Amino acid sequence: MAQRSAQKAFPSVYSRIIARELRLQERDLPRLLLGTGLPTSILMPGDESLITGMQQVQVLANAHKIDKAPELGLRLGRHLQPSTFGAIGYLAMSSPNLLTALEALRDFLPLRISIIHLDLDWNGDWLRCVVNIDLDAPEKYLRMLIECVTLMVQAVIESVLGRPIREGEFGFQFPRPDYGEVYANYLHSPVLFSQRDNCLRIPAGLLYTENASGDAESYTRARDMCQQLLSEAPAATLSMIERVRRLLLSQIPGSINEDEVASALFVGKRTLARRLAREGSSYRAIREELLSQLAARHLRESNSSVEAVAALLGYHDAANFRRAFRRWYGVAPSVFRAAAGNETVGGPAA
Repeated sequence: MAQRSAQKAFPSVYSRIIARELRLQERDLPRLLLGTGLPTSILMPGDESLITGMQQVQVLANAHKIDKAPELGLRLGRHLQPSTFGAIGYLAMSSPNLLTALEALRDFLPLRISIIHLDLDWNGDWLRCVVNIDLDAPEKYLRMLIECVTLMVQAVIESVLGRPIREGEFGFQFPRPDYGEVYANYLHSPVLFSQRDNCLRIPAGLLYTENASGDAESYTRARDMCQQLLSEAPAATLSMIERVRRLLLSQIPGSINEDEVASALFVGKRTLARRLAREGSSYRAIREELLSQLAARHLRESNSSVEAVAALLGYHDAANFRRAFRRWYGVAPSVFRAAAGNETVGGPAA
């Protein structure tokens, strides 16, 4: 393979997504990494290793041997939501309109995956969002990567629009594959094959559509706080407590439950509980500690109402949040905020 294939270009999260889509268990993980020289620890939440293009292609080849479904690239692409791309995804989702969201992807995506580039090309009444992947790989696996990136772009667009995009047009350089009929199950606009490049054409009239993703300022602030807490956790630790903690911090609060955490760690719920118990903790204790820390930071560092903080932390009822906050700190959220910076308010109750 060429030098580009040997560059460490892919964050390990994408191999982790593959393992989860294949529903692998802990004992099966070495099969996915066969021939890569990579340890199974890179598949654990919290790992932020970079792997080479050659290693990523080998992971795809192994995945294809395990699953054998020709549309595997499309299935994997469904998981590439904006949150998968970390701060870059949140930057796109905080953008005021669709055009600035796409510009954020164009400008910053190569910082996340160095071999992937998006070009924005105005062509009359259309904007062409062109996908380029600078990687030497067998056609089958390059096609899988293009499918994944295309679905990622669609996910960002639809998150901004707040609906499926049906008035665009997808074009792919490669000929129509044998499974071409299933593209309509994944891509929401018409699809053309054997085109001059891989792109999505978007009507210019959509580009200034305001972001439909809600309160971008509060959302970004919430993610910044989670990322700050995440950076404070030692990245090299292999403890189950720290893996659960980092996994919870990587998600929107309240969006993932204990069963899903166990699945992301490639173990069953009972196995997760046993391992946490051996380390002197539990899923509930870790979750409560994180929520209490995030709640305190929101109240100290933002002007958001108590109701808004409750919603950001996944509480559908502000009264339940207030009760939980009293349990953590012994005072009401409003009292805590008034005393913020005063020594009379300490940490969470033991």
